[in-house]
Amino acid sequence: MFMADTENSVNNNYRGSQVAYFAARGGAENVRLLLTPGAFLNAGATALDMPNSGDNKSAIYVVNPNASETVAGINPTTGGSGATINSNPYLDDELCLEQYANLGLTAPSGSACAGGSQLMSTGSYFTVPSTTTTQVPNTGQSDALLFKWVRITNKQNLMGVLSQAGATKYVDSSKAGNLQVCFDGTVERVIPSGQTCAAQIPQEMRPVWLLTSLAITPTVGNLPGSRRMVQMEIANWPPLFPPGSVSTQAPILLKGNLQVNGYDNCTCNCNPKTGVCTARSGMACDGSHYAVYTAGGMTQQGSATTLSSAISPAFKQNANWPYNINDLINTYKNQASNASTTSPWSYSCTGTTNLSSLPPTYQNCGTQAGQTFGTYPSGMPDSPSGSVPKTVYVPGSVHLTGNANGSGILIIDGDLDVNGGLNFYGLILVRGKVSFTGGGSQNVNLYGAILAGEDLTATDIADEDVIGGSFNFQYDACALRQIPYNGPPKLLTTHEIMY
Repeated sequence: MFMADTENSVNNNYRGSQVAYFAARGGAENVRLLLTPGAFLNAGATALDMPNSGDNKSAIYVVNPNASETVAGINPTTGGSGATINSNPYLDDELCLEQYANLGLTAPSGSACAGGSQLMSTGSYFTVPSTTTTQVPNTGQSDALLFKWVRITNKQNLMGVLSQAGATKYVDSSKAGNLQVCFDGTVERVIPSGQTCAAQIPQEMRPVWLLTSLAITPTVGNLPGSRRMVQMEIANWPPLFPPGSVSTQAPILLKGNLQVNGYDNCTCNCNPKTGVCTARSGMACDGSHYAVYTAGGMTQQGSATTLSSAISPAFKQNANWPYNINDLINTYKNQASNASTTSPWSYSCTGTTNLSSLPPTYQNCGTQAGQTFGTYPSGMPDSPSGSVPKTVYVPGSVHLTGNANGSGILIIDGDLDVNGGLNFYGLILVRGKVSFTGGGSQNVNLYGAILAGEDLTATDIADEDVIGGSFNFQYDACALRQIPYNGPPKLLTTHEIMY
């Protein structure tokens, strides 16, 4: 026997509401995966324009019917018939609150969109891609997930729903509200009208996408289904372009015969002796990066070190540090070969990493001679060719000797000690301390950038009375963009839409 009472109704309503909430979250997460570089929705979303009522590249709706519904029947617009939520529960009654100026919608205050001036009447502003069960599990079937659609739009400077309660809110209050917002790998930035995120200089960026997901649970007897909506802001990771050829969170020591150049080798032809740089054929020479950028101090001993950049001075110390090294390592190691478990490295690392101790302790991956991490290109620095980039993760401190070389992204989850030469084309990302020690005739050539969480020491003096070798650290955007991040977009923020 079952008796319905107020308590049971409340329990059922709460359960239905929770099911709808997590179904909406599930829909947004499903679409987030489909926006991974190279995945089903990535190209279409990257080509989206800022929303305009007459432009079908303003939005993408990923529609998810069950066996008794059709794609055409899940219509987020009124269809020109003055539909309401009661007659069409699939209505997008949130879009007007985003306040995209060129959609021509009026935004209410503190409530959902309703009425002709607040709801889109036709589908002229969006496309609906055809999906399969491979892309959206069980779509079109009786056991389809309960989200009904996920809308993808570019984020604009005016921050939509957040601007409904009180003062208008912007990502950048000094710029117009209808401009596109991009992600530079650390923060969101507003770009000028008519430009793309990928074309920004000096930091190539990626669009910030706003995902809005609607879920509706089935009716139960006389009880209507629950209707919940959530939003996510996401963005793919752009290539990592540090602010300097050498960028450290802690102090840096430079000593001896060092050339540290912030001019971009990809676009600039630089004389290694004088540091003078000119534009390569058909290109504009980019000198917008520092030779050295550090959140600590910089100590330069002797007069043989040359720092070059179009910025004066060519170094910046005690600077704001824009990175979370831990997050970067955790992000990039997911697409890396682990040097402790993968051939040809198969390092035997001992000890335990403890990031909470002061100072932190790391696993010890030993001394490794003559290592290769991808294929270093020939023809450097003017005509690099034959680069075979790899992303390699070393899960602890390592001492590299014997002319190591490579290309791509080298991640050191500990301290890095290099002596005996190194040729590398790409990014070296280090959690701990970095030490480059010369001596003899070994050279260090790094084209790309080095990014370190702790201090860096570069000296060509192995013993105080023995001078030899040379160091060339040269910024190179071509080297840094070799390996795009191929994981799902970064989740920047998420919230439920509540009125």
